Amino acid sequence: MSTSQRPMRILQAHSRHATRGGADHVIDRERELLVAAGHDVEQYFTAPASGPGAKQAAAAVWNVEAARDIRDKIRAWQPDVLHVHTPFPTLSPAVFWAAHAERVATVGTVHSYRYSCIAATLRRDGHICEDCIASPLKLPGVRHRCYKDSVAASAVMTASLNLHRGIGTFTRRVGCFLTMTDFARHLLIRDGIPAQRVRVKPNCMDDPGEPVPFEDREPVVLFVGRLVQEKGITALLSAWRAVTGDCRLVVIGDGPLRPEVEAAAAVDATIEFRGWQTEDAVMQAQRTARLTVVPSEWYEAGPPLVMLQALACGTPLVTCDLENVAATAVASGAAVSFLTGDAASLAGTLCRVLADSAAGAVMGHAARSLYLRDHTAETTLEILESTYRSVTRAGVA
Repeated sequence: MSTSQRPMRILQAHSRHATRGGADHVIDRERELLVAAGHDVEQYFTAPASGPGAKQAAAAVWNVEAARDIRDKIRAWQPDVLHVHTPFPTLSPAVFWAAHAERVATVGTVHSYRYSCIAATLRRDGHICEDCIASPLKLPGVRHRCYKDSVAASAVMTASLNLHRGIGTFTRRVGCFLTMTDFARHLLIRDGIPAQRVRVKPNCMDDPGEPVPFEDREPVVLFVGRLVQEKGITALLSAWRAVTGDCRLVVIGDGPLRPEVEAAAAVDATIEFRGWQTEDAVMQAQRTARLTVVPSEWYEAGPPLVMLQALACGTPLVTCDLENVAATAVASGAAVSFLTGDAASLAGTLCRVLADSAAGAVMGHAARSLYLRDHTAETTLEILESTYRSVTRAGVA
């Protein structure tokens, strides 16, 4: 923070989910950065949804209690900015109106696609789906039971989106949206959010130190992630049968498809399944791997954590060709992409990259450079501070 700029007061608000996820980590890390820079940060979190019921449904549309709590918190603490991380489902977008009533500027981070898609994933029946993008009423989500596989629950979430779009919550009561990628930014704009109100803020990763030289790395291709279909693990296992050479595939993670991974490892000595690992263990694996593979079959909310780890460690990447995952890494030279979901394309890409050590070393340098440009704590802090100052200068109309 510049010495000429006064410290700010930021109120973070968030809807807790039953399990701790990426948004929770982002919130905690941003709070640490802001406090270390001299700012004051308070938090207001709602409890996870307790299940179906009229009261829960009403709260998803307009949580009167949360809006009142936010107004009380604002009056007592006088923040400069309300930063809402996940309003859905329990906090509800009503909190943006509460802040507006108290003339406090607002920022919203887009951790998923929930502002446009009630499933939050832009994925349906195993495929990418954009049926509700630019749709004024989002009715396909109800028809396809996209929220909790329930018509009633889908109708409630759709009603929330439709109400808040209709009364201008997202277009007039949010000072700035922060997305993790250009793709997510353009998607919001396609869905009606004014371009001047959407800014990209990539997630950050703590610096693990200087990368291990490429020539000193183990002959390992690393996969880290949930063992679910949308993460591409099935396609990866299929592709690995056609990968030649002396490399091993190390799989770190857990999930419903664990038996499939265990079965593959049982018959192929070049596959090593490590299950769930600590963050330190994952980073050590990233630092020494020759290549990290990200075969996701959905857009992801932004580059997954495994990609940021690889970039920080200077580890080359092979990724799916979905724009939200691959675009920046491929353009920077840190990654090579393959046809999403195509095992043959993935196998061929892995073989080509593994066969060219010189190119791998160049990709590793590009990965580290991209990390230093976009994903350091310093970059995140600068974007947060400038965004907060921008929305407070703009005032509350």
